[in-house]
Amino acid sequence: MIVVAGEALIDMIPVSGQPNRFDARLGGASFNVAIGLARLDRQVSFLGRISADVFGRQLGDQLAAAGVDTSLVAPAAEPTTLSVTALDAHGKAEYGFYANGTADWQWTESSIPAVLPAGARALYAGGLALRFPPGAAVLEELMWRVRQDGEVLIFFDPNVRSGSGFSADAERGRVERQLELAHVIKASEDDITLLYPGRHYRDVAAGWQRKNAGTVIVTLGPHGAYALTAGGAELSVPAAPVKVVDTVGAGDAFSAALLDGLLPPNHAAPDPAAPDSAAPNLDAPDPAAALARISADATRHILERACVSAAYTCGQVGAQCADAQTLAALVHRAHYPDFHGK
Repeated sequence: MIVVAGEALIDMIPVSGQPNRFDARLGGASFNVAIGLARLDRQVSFLGRISADVFGRQLGDQLAAAGVDTSLVAPAAEPTTLSVTALDAHGKAEYGFYANGTADWQWTESSIPAVLPAGARALYAGGLALRFPPGAAVLEELMWRVRQDGEVLIFFDPNVRSGSGFSADAERGRVERQLELAHVIKASEDDITLLYPGRHYRDVAAGWQRKNAGTVIVTLGPHGAYALTAGGAELSVPAAPVKVVDTVGAGDAFSAALLDGLLPPNHAAPDPAAPDSAAPNLDAPDPAAALARISADATRHILERACVSAAYTCGQVGAQCADAQTLAALVHRAHYPDFHGK
């Protein structure tokens, strides 16, 4: 099982050609990752606070319909968070949030499990839920407990966003504190630019890895992805070509495919394109040691597959992830010039 902790909200996405009109889409980084992993045939449990309002009921219904376990969902009386998206001429998204007093951030110790469910092999923690008080401190404490236990892979995506009282100094402090609790860190070049203006992503990635000795991945939009692995490799892979509709959820699609690739394969839905070395034994008692044993070739394959997953989502409206069969077919086609993400 993979436990995905964080927010479930509504993305208000501009309707093409219709000024001042928005399409309400179910979203949130953690929600998108949970749906993405379920579509890749993973057993997923969502740990989040979901409102009892109309939007919250829709979010809960979508998780259940996708096959995501919702037994860890905490019902919330507060309203659902709204994210308002603006798209530039290239489909790149910028976000603003109506988040004061909403459902996603009001965690208390009593609403978080003391331990993860039996069978949990990975914890995804990221998005705004690890930034906004009061719940951020509670989820960070959960990360700390899981790391102390030592048997669950922790995947951290800081998913930095400006606005809502953003302070680079404060964000940098909390990200550097939280990344020390993770085995895998995935951030975008935009995240790094917001946190460390003027610094190169390679230098920042190296500094992060010195803090936790894990694997650090930086997504570079149309330029692919960069990684420093726990095993000592430095890798760069190109992006999969795609006609971009919008970039909403692309990073989450990348994260879902990346985490799926790092875990042992699902024997019910193997990826025939994957080399044998792309199936690391992260069921081992020590996920940090297992992560360090993943070969550079296997890591490259995992990153290329994650780039294809992100490209597929960029070719859709909103945060729509490919299912396992579609992604396998797209990975097979990705080496051909006519690949367009559909």
